[in-house]
Amino acid sequence: MKTWAGLLGGFILGFLSAVIIDLVAPELLDPYTRQFIPSDQIESVRGTVVKKQRDSARLLLTLSTSKGVLLATFTQKLEELDLLIAEGYTITIRLRTYSPFVANPVIERVEASTTGHGSDSPPTITQ
Repeated sequence: MKTWAGLLGGFILGFLSAVIIDLVAPELLDPYTRQFIPSDQIESVRGTVVKKQRDSARLLLTLSTSKGVLLATFTQKLEELDLLIAEGYTITIRLRTYSPFVANPVIERVEASTTGHGSDSPPTITQ
């Protein structure tokens, strides 16, 4: 009887640990395991910032991409990203697969918008 109880307890413990690891581990282990993921499974998505909203603990960016609209939520480096990105800018982010909701994606490139200035050169900043 002890053997069956131990076997059943082991199955239950194994199942629960697999579920917990599946829910918690991707966010915690992502910075360390990113180097082991083949680069062909990661895609770069380019989109234009349609809307930008800053809360106290997060930055929300709505991007219009070729695959559809995407909402990117950032909770790290808020001040830097808030200064770097503005509405109308084009940004390129790295994703494993396209999803309409992404949290803390890696930003590969930010391109300033040149529309409304009448030339292809970036806008000049005057003081």
